[in-house]
Amino acid sequence: MSNNLDLNIATEQQIASLQGMNKDTARKIVDFRNQNGQFDGWEDLKGIPGLPANALEALKHHGCTVKGMAA
Repeated sequence: MSNNLDLNIATEQQIASLQGMNKDTARKIVDFRNQNGQFDGWEDLKGIPGLPANALEALKHHGCTVKGMAA
C-alpha cells in the first residue's frame, strides 16, 4: 500500500490491507465516516467507538493522512 492513503476517501479494503489493521477495524472507520461525515483531523478518529488503542499508531506508521495532513 502506498503512503498518503487519505482516511476520508480510503475504502474498507484499502484500510484492512494495511499491516496492523483488520476488516473489523476498517469497517469501524468507514462506518463512522459515513455516519458522521469526513474527518477534520486526527483527533476525530479518537471518537470512533471500539477502535483498538493501537489502530491510530498503525495508521500513522503507514503514512495515512486526514485531509492531506500527516499525523
